[in-house]
Amino acid sequence: MGRKRHNQRFWPMLLLLAGVGSGLSGCIKNDIPFETVPGNITAMEIRGAEELTLDNTTRTIELTLADTVDLRRVYLRDFRITPDARMVDNVTGQEMDTLDSYYLDLTQGGAKYEIPADKTYGFTVITYQDYVWTLQARQNIARSFVLDDGLQIGEAKFSAVDYSVTAYVPENVSLNDVEVKELRLGPSNSTMAWLAPDGTEVENVDVRTIRDWNLPQRFIVRFFDIEQTWTVTIEQSMQYVTEMTVNPWAKFAYFSAQGLTSAGECGFQVRPAGAGDDAWSAVSGVEVDGTSFSGKATGLQPATNYEVRGVIGDNYGDPVAFTTEAAVEVPNLNFNTWTQKGKSWFPNADAANSYWATGNDGVVIYASPNSVPVEGAGNAVEGRAARLETLGGVPLVQIAAGNLFTGNYTTNLGNPASSAVMGRPYTGRPTRMTGWYKYTPKVVTVGGNKYSQKEHPDAVGSMDYCTIYIRLEDWGGATERPANPKVIAYAGLEDNTVVEDYKQFDLTLEYYDRETRPTHIVIVASSSRYGDDFCGGPGSVLYVDQFALSFDEVD
Repeated sequence: MGRKRHNQRFWPMLLLLAGVGSGLSGCIKNDIPFETVPGNITAMEIRGAEELTLDNTTRTIELTLADTVDLRRVYLRDFRITPDARMVDNVTGQEMDTLDSYYLDLTQGGAKYEIPADKTYGFTVITYQDYVWTLQARQNIARSFVLDDGLQIGEAKFSAVDYSVTAYVPENVSLNDVEVKELRLGPSNSTMAWLAPDGTEVENVDVRTIRDWNLPQRFIVRFFDIEQTWTVTIEQSMQYVTEMTVNPWAKFAYFSAQGLTSAGECGFQVRPAGAGDDAWSAVSGVEVDGTSFSGKATGLQPATNYEVRGVIGDNYGDPVAFTTEAAVEVPNLNFNTWTQKGKSWFPNADAANSYWATGNDGVVIYASPNSVPVEGAGNAVEGRAARLETLGGVPLVQIAAGNLFTGNYTTNLGNPASSAVMGRPYTGRPTRMTGWYKYTPKVVTVGGNKYSQKEHPDAVGSMDYCTIYIRLEDWGGATERPANPKVIAYAGLEDNTVVEDYKQFDLTLEYYDRETRPTHIVIVASSSRYGDDFCGGPGSVLYVDQFALSFDEVD
């Protein structure tokens, strides 16, 4: 399986200690610390995996299995871990790197064929330390229960816990004669038999021949050695609009609903909370997809209470209350406020990196600050602006880019790249960031650290770039920025041309996740785009001023 075995790095130390102990027991204290060796999983191959992702930062494995895989016997073909490390199955206690083949029981011996929601499956990679990994597995079974066109209200409701499914039809539809177009209850490798009212088991029944749904029908689903008895029900309902969901932003909101979409034109109506019936206004541009429909209301006010209801023809759903998000602002986004302490400047109301930060604290050890306020005609658009310059001849790192960012800076001479920590708490969802900049680039003469020289081998000799960007992140409840945070949205620019006079920029954020609210915001301006790797052109100068966030709806 490509993962051998005992950690040979341990044996010389163990033999030495054993030899010393035999002659000098109790005389010598071993206080030599073990080196820190991360226990990584660098590769994993599982039969039937539709998707498998390894994250050595969070030490998680995300696995999606085909529905034809037996959860009780998931074949782990191979894996790769840190050289000379060992790996243990935390559920069985089995050391896995000594075996030629290995199977995982993702049900963990459960009575039901399912991945337990209350039990995690994991592994421990052992070097000099123990590193615990968590396996997040899922198996998606495409179950369906679809009635004849125009009969069904919304999607059928499935319960894999008690093996039941219910579909809904209007009250005027007789249950004596309902045609079922599709019924799928198990994985794609399963068989399905119908239990007739007289108890007869009918294999491979054509569900379209079952017309009387006054009483629930039962079906037996078989796969592997599993047998499940499902109860399938059709019920009448007065409600034509169901499953209403709302995703409110600051000045607009997304709506979705299910229902009897064949009964008439589908739409949504919005009003301020507590307003009368004449206050409802229709949402335009509603889209219908089968038994679902969706739309977006615009022109809303931030932090305001509203109500929305779905509409199908002359039928109205129950109103659903929602509150738009606040238009959360970032302090000193116009860069008018600065405070000086000693030689250093801080873009905050206090002499600290309390919200915005720069690298000034590190630079002033050797030189004058390179991220400073400026004002006056030609220097600022309005009030004060920030002047950011890439300095050369800086001890240890050779250059220091002028920078301004939301986050914190603590000088670390032992590891300068770790001095800056990006991100401040933030839960807003802006759609655009605007501002002004001008730039004078110089030729890149400093290649930077080893990482930079590997990732940007062609940087030296070319013109430097400035960079300005905004990134919204989800830290997953952590108070310290993870090494690989989830990015909710991003927008940015890079420029290597001379911009003599202030030029306005308008960045539209691209949202990779429109459901999750961010926990932190990162805004960065730098006179050298690879400045965090100490790569750039000494003398490159970037001016930035009057940044602003917009929360208006965009396409």
